[in-house]
Amino acid sequence: MIRFRTAALAAAASLLVGCTATDMASNTLDLDNDGNGRFSGHAGMDYTEAQLRGIVGQQICGGPPPREFVLQVLSNRWLFSGTC
Repeated sequence: MIRFRTAALAAAASLLVGCTATDMASNTLDLDNDGNGRFSGHAGMDYTEAQLRGIVGQQICGGPPPREFVLQVLSNRWLFSGTC
């Protein structure tokens, strides 16, 4: 009985750790329109800088690329912000 409980606790702990991992999928994109031509977001590492600029340009800036685009890597994902 003790072996079963230990195995069950180990399985539950590994499931919990997997659910709380901070790495996002490499093809995930979250983009926020912060208003007044400002935007921010984060994306998985499958995206290139050019792709992110193009997506922001189309979805937030109405077509043209963003005027200011700040891009950095944190915890294996892109973080970006800027203005149209």
